[in-house]
Amino acid sequence: MAKRRRFRRLFIPLPVTVRLLGIGKPSAPIHVEIRDVSRNGLSIEFRISLKNGHLLIEQGEEPIKLIPFIVMNEKLLELDIEMPPRSERLRAKGVVRWYDFGSREEFHYFRAGILMKEMEIEDRKKWEDFIRHAESVEKALKRD
Repeated sequence: MAKRRRFRRLFIPLPVTVRLLGIGKPSAPIHVEIRDVSRNGLSIEFRISLKNGHLLIEQGEEPIKLIPFIVMNEKLLELDIEMPPRSERLRAKGVVRWYDFGSREEFHYFRAGILMKEMEIEDRKKWEDFIRHAESVEKALKRD
């Protein structure tokens, strides 16, 4: 997969709230952390559990049965991303481009790569500035 990528990935954990769009009723917000970012997308990881034959996203007291929706082709997700250093927020809409499941020690996870398709002009500028700054910091650290 890395050979097909157009943009380099930066491993920057950021808090994000995800909501599913187009499911009839408003979905509950899902609070997760971004694993990595690029100019046009990001990847997120959810802790999941298996209950009564269903994969559930572990979120607060009530697990959420949303994984079948997330993996459907071209379903929109709303992303509310908290940006450092001043905890500015930006919003985007994106679609899942890839996903996988796995396990680590005591838990299972669902990971998804999201292409950010829609973003306000001001938010897009903030995102691009953030990525550009992160890339320059990463390059400077590699030189040392």
